[in-house]
Amino acid sequence: MAGRYDTLFDQKSLREIQEFFDTRDRWRDILEYRKISAEVGHVRNLFYGDSITDLWPLHEFFPNHSVLNRGIGGDNVNGLYLRLDGDVYPYTPEKVFLLIGINGIEWPKQTILDKTRAVASMIREHGSKVYLGSILPLRSPDAWDRFQFQEKIVEINEEQREWSLRNLDGFLDYHSRVKDAAGQLAAEFARPDGTHLTFAAYRVMAEVVRPHLA
Repeated sequence: MAGRYDTLFDQKSLREIQEFFDTRDRWRDILEYRKISAEVGHVRNLFYGDSITDLWPLHEFFPNHSVLNRGIGGDNVNGLYLRLDGDVYPYTPEKVFLLIGINGIEWPKQTILDKTRAVASMIREHGSKVYLGSILPLRSPDAWDRFQFQEKIVEINEEQREWSLRNLDGFLDYHSRVKDAAGQLAAEFARPDGTHLTFAAYRVMAEVVRPHLA
């Protein structure tokens, strides 16, 4: 792909995420799904992200909506950029719900902001309404030693909220709905790894996104 955002996504980063995809069963499944994209055609709501999206049983939560799940566990915003031509644009979605950022949370904050905004802007320029979701809190001890970035997550969400309200079609604040009084992912919403979500958490997140579905 070619465009004004390309300089944000260096070839080394794209190569690394592609090498990661090549190890994933979910990636192999999506390659198969791409073969029927023309038959699937237009989709009204497309959810795009990492494992939090991948593991969300969207068709169970929203059976009366046109919904497509394009999450891949372990993905980061470089992967979202790389996958646009295969996993978003062919479906001409009316609305795209982005949820990304925990993978790569150790990167410089401005890099996370800039890359996420670039992907969101590219999708919007292709005619879809775009809703950016907040990065979720973690629960200590988390399996990937990212609890140290809790305050950074809050800062990123605050800046992304302001930017999204000016430049996108909405900001979905999942973070405040699933945190406890200490700011952690609440116990009833956290899997043992401190990152992934229980069914109860997805019920809460569904409440946040449902009013915005096409």
